[in-house]
Amino acid sequence: MNVSFYTLGCKVNQFETEAMTQLFRDEAFEVIEPGKASDVFVINSCTVTSASDKKTRNMISRFKRMNQDAIIVLAGCYAQSKQEDLKNEGNIDIIIGTKYKDKVVEFVNEHIETKNMVFKVDEFNRDEIYENLTITHTEERTRANIKIQDGCRQFCTYCIIPYVRGPVRSREIKDVLDEIIHLHQNGYKEIVLNGIHITSYGFDLTDTNLVRLIREINTLNLEGVRFRLGSLEPRVISEALIQEMIKGDFCDHFHLSLQSGSNSVLDRMNRRYTTEGYYDKVELIRRYMPDAGITTDVIVGFPGETEEEFEETCQFIEKVRFSKVHVFPFSPREGTKAFDMPDQITGKIKKERTNRLIGLCNRVSQDFYERFLDRTVDVLYEQRDEKGYYIGHATNYLTTHTYSDDDLHNARKHVRVSSIDSHTLITEEVTL
Repeated sequence: MNVSFYTLGCKVNQFETEAMTQLFRDEAFEVIEPGKASDVFVINSCTVTSASDKKTRNMISRFKRMNQDAIIVLAGCYAQSKQEDLKNEGNIDIIIGTKYKDKVVEFVNEHIETKNMVFKVDEFNRDEIYENLTITHTEERTRANIKIQDGCRQFCTYCIIPYVRGPVRSREIKDVLDEIIHLHQNGYKEIVLNGIHITSYGFDLTDTNLVRLIREINTLNLEGVRFRLGSLEPRVISEALIQEMIKGDFCDHFHLSLQSGSNSVLDRMNRRYTTEGYYDKVELIRRYMPDAGITTDVIVGFPGETEEEFEETCQFIEKVRFSKVHVFPFSPREGTKAFDMPDQITGKIKKERTNRLIGLCNRVSQDFYERFLDRTVDVLYEQRDEKGYYIGHATNYLTTHTYSDDDLHNARKHVRVSSIDSHTLITEEVTL
């Protein structure tokens, strides 16, 4: 039999799809590319926005039309959040929430044998343990995302994730190190540590936190592989964390969650930090890593956001000088506190503010890129475009294009930046 996957959402979902792919391969399933008719379709879903819910529903219908006899597996956050609505869904054969993905092949075999719908969605309890999905290969072949943590206990007022991902569960350090060693042996040059809320890594373990994990990774002394951290909250940034990073081969890139540059909006969001504290952490990073790329996410049009609060966000983004900002209009999620907040912002105002902020963020990002003209950057090359340019990322996650007749795929090189073109570093030709 063959199987194909469709993944929505975050890097954690992408990791879990890679892990499920490996489980199917281990049981002699042929994995085919998404979009082709297959015997088993696995949809790893997201429910962060109503748009992701809609995409999930559309993919269920699309796959069933492609092959009426296919086994449809719905897994992930949408399945967890809409479990009661999905029980009588005729187009789905197997429903798995955000737990039990490690048993997906077992459930497929159960359905094949019994022809009955398999429903495996449980509520979370306080004593949940980490579900140890693992990978040794990824489809990307250059950069590997590994999951070190699941769950969240922050309960930001706009976010559904703590309800569908459950409490914090951290992966044992030994398991993380073992997976890193396997990925290094299989040729990966960059490994990204991801989770639902890696700032909370180790909260549920004894004498364990992100600083200790980085220290243990550094003891591996793996030649040629660099490490990158996933999304962080500013409160985890400390001198001890950064000092451990610079002792090893950790990238000078921080995706430092912001969401708003207004303290009053942050308070309504229950974000638990202020812009002053955030900026102090940025300054700490740049004291040790002056060329660090700092990326972030910003929500525009949160309930009650005034024009003055929006302007505070604009001014703060210019002050921080981010290397890239992802801008999202607020999307109300049923089941969160923000869904019922008064003073919801109209779609017209959200769209206008979003467009204004994107323009500002593009200018700030371009200014950051301009700093690297005539300088040397450390690049990992990932793919080649139709014009012969290899596309890669510097350690601070700036996009680079390098022309070469040689095969630079999965090559890590120090190259000189010769020009800047629309949020891209153009570097000199590399000869192997």
